Amino acid sequence: MIQRIQSLYLLVVSVACVLLFFFPMIDYIDPMKGTYKLFATGVKSYSDMPGILFFWQTFPLLFLTIASFILAIIAIFLYKNRTLQLQLVSINVLVNVLLIALVFLLYSRIFERRLGILSIYQFGMYVPLISLIFLVLASRAIRKDEAIVKSSDRLR
Repeated sequence: MIQRIQSLYLLVVSVACVLLFFFPMIDYIDPMKGTYKLFATGVKSYSDMPGILFFWQTFPLLFLTIASFILAIIAIFLYKNRTLQLQLVSINVLVNVLLIALVFLLYSRIFERRLGILSIYQFGMYVPLISLIFLVLASRAIRKDEAIVKSSDRLR
């Protein structure tokens, strides 16, 4: 059934992935050099030359965000096959941990050095963390459902 609690958790994860396209993860603000914002789609410049910069360097962020979204949507509709659903959620946890590590450890430092501006974390930086929390909750709910089904099979 799609109205199970883990489906709602996975829906929150998919909405969180969509939010990464609209909210910046990191702001780089300097009155002399301009304003730059890191999105999942690239670094956008709001200075003299507005537009997207460094698209190919941030392509792994875009790929991981889309992969997380697709895995969450597929897992929602695999409610009849709980073991496969649990595997997809586990893979999605790995994708989100990789996304968090890339943003926190790699991209914030790379663009700080390249632009010469200190980074300011924004709401989009914490969206993958929220997504990770809901993936763990979904995993627990799927395991709980699997345990209920196995216990009812023993009673037959």
